[in-house]
Amino acid sequence: MGVLMIDSPSISRRRALGLGVMLTAGLGLSACGKSSGGGDPAPAKASKLDLNKLSGEISFQTQGLKGTFDDFFNELIKNFEKKHSGCTIKWTDLPGTDDFDTTMVTQASNGTMADVVNVPSSTIMALSKADYLLDIETSVPGIGDKFVPGVWDKLSLGKNGEKTALPWYFGPFVVTYNKDIFKAAGLDPETPPKTMSEYLDFAKKITAAGKQAVYGNTSWYMLAEWRGLGVKVMNDDFTEFTFASDPNALLWLTTMAEMYAKGGIPKDSVTGDLDQSKVYGEGTLGFGTPNASFLRNIQKNAPQAYARTGVGPEPLNDGIKPLFSGQYIAVSKKSKNAPLAAAFAEYITDDEQGKAWAQYGIDTNTAAVFPVTTKALNELASSAGDAKGKDAFAQARVICAKEAVNAEAYMPDFYVTHGVSAALTDNVNLAITGDVKPQDALNAAQDKMNKMVAKLTR
Repeated sequence: MGVLMIDSPSISRRRALGLGVMLTAGLGLSACGKSSGGGDPAPAKASKLDLNKLSGEISFQTQGLKGTFDDFFNELIKNFEKKHSGCTIKWTDLPGTDDFDTTMVTQASNGTMADVVNVPSSTIMALSKADYLLDIETSVPGIGDKFVPGVWDKLSLGKNGEKTALPWYFGPFVVTYNKDIFKAAGLDPETPPKTMSEYLDFAKKITAAGKQAVYGNTSWYMLAEWRGLGVKVMNDDFTEFTFASDPNALLWLTTMAEMYAKGGIPKDSVTGDLDQSKVYGEGTLGFGTPNASFLRNIQKNAPQAYARTGVGPEPLNDGIKPLFSGQYIAVSKKSKNAPLAAAFAEYITDDEQGKAWAQYGIDTNTAAVFPVTTKALNELASSAGDAKGKDAFAQARVICAKEAVNAEAYMPDFYVTHGVSAALTDNVNLAITGDVKPQDALNAAQDKMNKMVAKLTR
């Protein structure tokens, strides 16, 4: 079902780690690029748009949503067109594959990108740096007031600090675990780890008990776990990676290497591409993935493992807020109908549509989808009830609803593009498998990543 399926390796990796557009592709974009008319002049600087008189047609492109959410989006578009007579929205969709971001860069450079697009964080960075996205805050003053401040306040990604994207939806992280394996390791099966430090301690105890603790695939959730530990991944102005000198990054990598050597991490999760849902469903892993939608697949395909699954809030060390790692809506700077495009972008990210999609996920049992507007999240949290007595997926929904209001965007997600992430994971994997020392791996990764990011940020 595209970007919401946590057991789809190519998608979940990219969403969780911020993988995306090839660095070389991003660097190849000019400041203004080609317009949709071929030789037309570059668009003027954004100014306030008049959204009171809308007409005409625009295109709206999503990422991997058709085939699962057709009923929801067809109804959403129908209602918008009914509200704005004479307006037409053409919905298209691209599969959420590993080359999605490169495809979007290509569309932008040759002038075929849709008027309104749904893209992940690293694509937003590349398109923003290349000046292909509308300054939405200037075009629609106050449009960001509805969003969770910890997300919206960090989205000044344009060339001059412009806000070029609207946060749309996400799946707040939780911790999922096998209660039987907890018990076998001497852990309380009803008490999940509350911090990432505890998570690592629990994983070591599970390994010591002769069980497999975690999946270990470093291209899935490593940055989220580093963040939960408090690792300072980049400097304050996001021009350099700094993790190699952080003791918590070394702690994480050393712990992973020790567990791998003792059988606590499945070997093919580092050297191959482990199917997390399948292995967890077989009852051999202590921890599952941190996305609530993962539980839906376990519920469907491995009911015995699902019955033994516990859920808790995302493990975070003191002072660290829940992670927003989600999807965005942006408007092409070259749209020939910018007022309609901006109005539609505002509409699909508002409180009512956000609540409706969250409810649709519940009604159809498809995914744990949450909006990024404060009002909608507060209402969802107040109506979620208590997690006690509910099954794992229902518990996760309650936890997510209550945690989402405090979420914040994680800036390294925007900078860890495909080439940068490869430098990181390739070196880290060498340390996990024991081929190099953890500190040497961190040094090598940081050095290579900084050479790449220097080209992106200069």
